Amino acid sequence: MKTTIDFLKIDTKKYYFDEYAADKVVRFIETFCTHVKGKLAGSPYILQDWERDFVRNLFGWKIKSTGLRKFRESYLQIPRKNSKTTLSAGISLYMILADGEKGGEGFFGASSRDQARIAFEIISGMIRNNQTLSKHLQVYRNSIEFSQENSFFKVVSSEAGTSHGANLSFALVDEFHTHRNSELYDVFKTSMGAREQPLLLTISTAGSDKNSACFDLYDYSRKIIDGIIEDESFLPVIYEGIDSSDLDKVLSMENVKRANPSFGKSIREDYIIDQINKAKQMPSYLNTFKQLHLNIWVDSAESWISNSDWMANSIDYGEEDLIGQECWAGLDLANNRDLNAFILAFPQSNGKIKTLSYTFLPLEAAEKKDNISAGKAFLGWARQKNNHLYLTDKRSRDDDFIFEKIKELSQKFIIKKTAYDRWGADQLVSRIETELGLEFTSFGQGYKSMSPAIKKMESLVIENKLLHNNNPVLKWCLSNTKIVKDDAGNVKVSKERSKEKIDAIVALIMAVGQYQLDLAEEMANQSINKSPYDDRGFFFV
Repeated sequence: MKTTIDFLKIDTKKYYFDEYAADKVVRFIETFCTHVKGKLAGSPYILQDWERDFVRNLFGWKIKSTGLRKFRESYLQIPRKNSKTTLSAGISLYMILADGEKGGEGFFGASSRDQARIAFEIISGMIRNNQTLSKHLQVYRNSIEFSQENSFFKVVSSEAGTSHGANLSFALVDEFHTHRNSELYDVFKTSMGAREQPLLLTISTAGSDKNSACFDLYDYSRKIIDGIIEDESFLPVIYEGIDSSDLDKVLSMENVKRANPSFGKSIREDYIIDQINKAKQMPSYLNTFKQLHLNIWVDSAESWISNSDWMANSIDYGEEDLIGQECWAGLDLANNRDLNAFILAFPQSNGKIKTLSYTFLPLEAAEKKDNISAGKAFLGWARQKNNHLYLTDKRSRDDDFIFEKIKELSQKFIIKKTAYDRWGADQLVSRIETELGLEFTSFGQGYKSMSPAIKKMESLVIENKLLHNNNPVLKWCLSNTKIVKDDAGNVKVSKERSKEKIDAIVALIMAVGQYQLDLAEEMANQSINKSPYDDRGFFFV
């Protein structure tokens, strides 16, 4: 659903629509700009209807008294895969060559060097694909010059610092929701005061931080659209789906089409169907789908596996049922007065995994309830032997007790490998390695390591393949767990955003993740070492 200002309500005594100026931008882009990537690479960039409407309104409305552009700033929010970067490149090239600004200075601001490089490759690719552009523009490492008008255009990232002292005639802020702060945007905006008709364009997808500068700009745009704020020089254009408690309505194809004006063109229906199915099957992906494909602002931290899904994996078993079996472990060591966890994952011949949970906490911490809201519930849980919650006598973490328990478990089970958080690594890990001979491997807590493990564990739960014996500490930690995601849909757990302790779940994620890594490595090695004659035999001629 597109929301913008009501152009019929523009005061025609003050403003007029210049058809020639509006068409000039369209003609420039469609004549000189090309697609750079994909199956359309090298072909003319023909604007879609929504793109044509956007650039015509942005450049066509003029001030009667001066003949200058009405809109000096614009915020365009649109879901991913709607050709944002290609449109941005086309507008940027127009502003360099055809806007008529002598000594023009333009900046394209990305959140990272990688994103800046992608944008620059598209812009420079358009130049290489067209003889006229190549003739007039000189492409350098991260800048483009139009020497005839003494103008230039640069692509910069917020990582590289800001550009104080610039005298900008044009600036484009790309994917503003991924910027760490508003510094680049603020510098761009304050660098335009000396120009007659500068243009600051911000193009972004919805984000996941409602305390960010990008959300403030989105909120400002909404208030202009709703008539709460009046800013005649600002053009807001927002495409977004409908959010609702009715999941079928949210994940309907109609809602996707409402938010994506490029549906059926740069966005394929089969791709969207796959994403909808994924959002239905994986709770952690729902907010990602809302953000990226429906353009709905979401909270950065979200609940993970539901209690009903978790309890569907509950069966009755104990230590005695797993004696002598191979397992992978996860060890999460917290500070001296917090919960510590050692979790075992036992792969079964039927493709399922059984778990055992062992947690440790100073007794005083449980009694005083000074760091765990569950408080005296831990006293009750510890009385049940099969819960394997150990309230130790020391006021701080009892490394000797934890060591002896892991030693005991290593004699009952075949612990293949133990994944652990590097942050908690200390003498205890070294002691276990040295004295018990167990193999430890550090497991990163960032998106790269955690995302595959979290997604695998989630899929196992949904498929009823991650079995547990209803350990109350493990279930409690799961109920506290919040996950956060990046813009590529990768996820990780957030101890900061989780309302209480999650150590046991973190340890389980690491155990499952390490097992999957080792399993993949084993399969890869088997594939490399396998002779083609193992199956086909020999043939002599």
